[in-house]
Amino acid sequence: MLTREWMTPAPVTVAPSTSLAQAQELMFNRRIRHLPVVEHDRLVGIITDRDVRTVRPSPATSLEQHEIRYLLDRLKVGEVMSRNVITVGPDESLAVAVRLMIESRIGGLPVVEQKRVVGILTEIDLLRALASTLGAPAGRPPRPADAPIDIPGSRLILVALDGAPGSETVLAAIGVIARAEGATVRLLHVAPPVETVRDDDDRIVAYADQETRRIEAETHDYFRRVATSLGEVPVEFAVRFGEPAAEIVSEAEDARANLIAMASHRRKGLARFVRGSVAER
Repeated sequence: MLTREWMTPAPVTVAPSTSLAQAQELMFNRRIRHLPVVEHDRLVGIITDRDVRTVRPSPATSLEQHEIRYLLDRLKVGEVMSRNVITVGPDESLAVAVRLMIESRIGGLPVVEQKRVVGILTEIDLLRALASTLGAPAGRPPRPADAPIDIPGSRLILVALDGAPGSETVLAAIGVIARAEGATVRLLHVAPPVETVRDDDDRIVAYADQETRRIEAETHDYFRRVATSLGEVPVEFAVRFGEPAAEIVSEAEDARANLIAMASHRRKGLARFVRGSVAER
């Protein structure tokens, strides 16, 4: 099998002068994770969604969203991109491309012919190729990355649950919407960052990884109980650790969610001042 048979042709590209905010929006809207960087029709670098996340402020930042957007608008792709790009030719064996990706520990290879980017080969493309050799449906055929996206049955509703009384009330309405739209529901719980648990004598009771597994197991049990109200709707579980509002937005972006749903606790007075509103943020 040749690379050109499985690559995504005519990939979306950006210039080094493109702002990081524009690159991030492009990745999100096109559902892609790798952007070749082209200048004067020649490949000069590549930027990935991981690169963007690396330079974004920490979720614990005190910056407002508009301030973060301002910073990302000022930062250019050329300042963040990887310049030593590993590439492959369209007539190269797919086995060679796989070896390059494994050895370099990368998830995408620009396909270059006569110094021009003619395609991109990603992990998804390789999985389609593998599926075809196993006799399984290989998914969509390669398409230009700028073609309209129409993926039936790909709708996802992200439901954030914190386990507080009343937080599951949103599930009744979401079940109706999910069944009508043929959507999958992903239940998400965001827990505080985990640290090693110590007793009063400063002896270790549970290491951070053990505590993480305990929280995940308990949350999955909780999810399984509340998911029964959704009936036959496909349900996924996700447990994340960090600042709730930031993690909910990050999960929605990574999962390409069509809708975020949660119940508001309608806190007032001092409680609202101290604990704030995750839904509002």
